[in-house]
Amino acid sequence: MEKRKEINDNVVKWILNKVRTEYANDVSLVLIYGSYVNGTANSKSDVDCYYIPKSENGYNLAVDFIIEGVGYDIFPISWESVEKIADLLEGLSPLVGDANIIYSNSAKDVERFQAMQAKLKSNLLNDKYVKEIAAKRCEEAGRLCTMLNQNHSTSEVRKIAGNIIMTLADAVAVYNHDYYHFGLKKQFEDLQNNIPNVPRNIVDGYQNVVKAIDIGDVTKYAMKLFEDVCTYLDVTFTLQEIHGHQSQTVNKVDASWLASLYEEISSTFNKIYVCCETGNYILAFLSAVCLQRDLDDAKEAGCPTYELLSNFNYKELYKLSETTQKIERDLVQLVEDHGGHIKQYESFEQFELAKL
Repeated sequence: MEKRKEINDNVVKWILNKVRTEYANDVSLVLIYGSYVNGTANSKSDVDCYYIPKSENGYNLAVDFIIEGVGYDIFPISWESVEKIADLLEGLSPLVGDANIIYSNSAKDVERFQAMQAKLKSNLLNDKYVKEIAAKRCEEAGRLCTMLNQNHSTSEVRKIAGNIIMTLADAVAVYNHDYYHFGLKKQFEDLQNNIPNVPRNIVDGYQNVVKAIDIGDVTKYAMKLFEDVCTYLDVTFTLQEIHGHQSQTVNKVDASWLASLYEEISSTFNKIYVCCETGNYILAFLSAVCLQRDLDDAKEAGCPTYELLSNFNYKELYKLSETTQKIERDLVQLVEDHGGHIKQYESFEQFELAKL
């Protein structure tokens, strides 16, 4: 744990030095959030860091890499996207509400971001507005519900159901003038204990989706949770089945793109391993849903079809861990077999010598 903290501290110093020496006029702000600042880090935690570009050249600061088995993703977010987050149009509220500025180009940039933070708080206090946003989240979940009864694999159904419960949980939080300050890491815990007046059937319904073994039960519980949240929010939607769904075809392998993806999502692999080791089956499930989503999207770059969630069982998390390890090994081998280079280093000192 101490070793990882030392590496993370050095990564933050490296980011600051790189910005000041190479991108001083191209970046408005650099911000950190997540476990590095909120006290939930473990031995495999990275540094959650993003920046707001000031010029087109600023986007070149973006980089992914792996140090001692932990992946880091330094990524850009535009001012327009920051404003969408402040307006609750994207479910990434901690990136604005709980982020710390570690670099600023000017006092004006700081003031602009602080205005976005104030806007987020103001929107959350607006009763009419949060009800509208919560209803939109339910509508999004409803569209996902229409996909559940199609001819999907077990893994796909669980992925869809996982996205449904995360979206509905977000709707409930916004409806109650709040969001999940610790992200997915404590979403269920906060839904259960820290969001006021949440009916027990919603808390149980969320958990039932995760714990369901039979795939028919996964669908049943997800649909029931959708109905219960809609009732709680007093919104009504008519679900209309979507036809013509087509599975993605695997394209030619883009090893460079997949290498970059692996660097970016290696932290998600680690989250699953840690959760399986500690018995945190809810976060293990949510992390697997996110990883499955990334792997499915990567088919356009030649990633094969992986069924990560096919044999998920909350009582036998070792199966998820084993499946995840197999997929990780296979993905790395695919990249290497096609000439891709993964930027991974055995120490921070070796990383520094690479001069990224």
